[in-house]
Amino acid sequence: MEVAIAAVGAAIVGSAYYSKVSVDNQKKAIKKSNQAAAVQADLDRQSAQILLQEQQRKNKNLLRQQQSSYKAKLGASGLTQNSGSGQVVLDAMQKEHDMEDKYLVNQAKISLQSLNNALAQTTRKNLLALDTLSANQKKDALNSISSTGRSLIK
Repeated sequence: MEVAIAAVGAAIVGSAYYSKVSVDNQKKAIKKSNQAAAVQADLDRQSAQILLQEQQRKNKNLLRQQQSSYKAKLGASGLTQNSGSGQVVLDAMQKEHDMEDKYLVNQAKISLQSLNNALAQTTRKNLLALDTLSANQKKDALNSISSTGRSLIK
């Protein structure tokens, strides 16, 4: 009878050990997933920032080309950029550029907010998984203790 009790105890301890190892491995995987998501979000933020800067640079160059072309047309017709209608057209070009730049910045902010939301969602999901694992680990420990007690009583 003592051998049977020892065998049951050893089986329960072994089962608890492998359960703990499994849970620990799952926790490590979840933490690595959180870290990977954070790194990916940082890379995506950097990429979005670089893309925004490139688009702004292109738009600024386009504005300069348009203004230079218009100034050349004015000069060819004997007018200057400081004359009434010439300055109005140049100002309109600048306003259009400023509106486009503001639009690009707003789009970048929305994109970054989306990245932040996705990272927060991943983190919350992984935190929930960790909580579930911890709760299951506690439940398994209590079940092991309970079954050991029942085995000893028999």
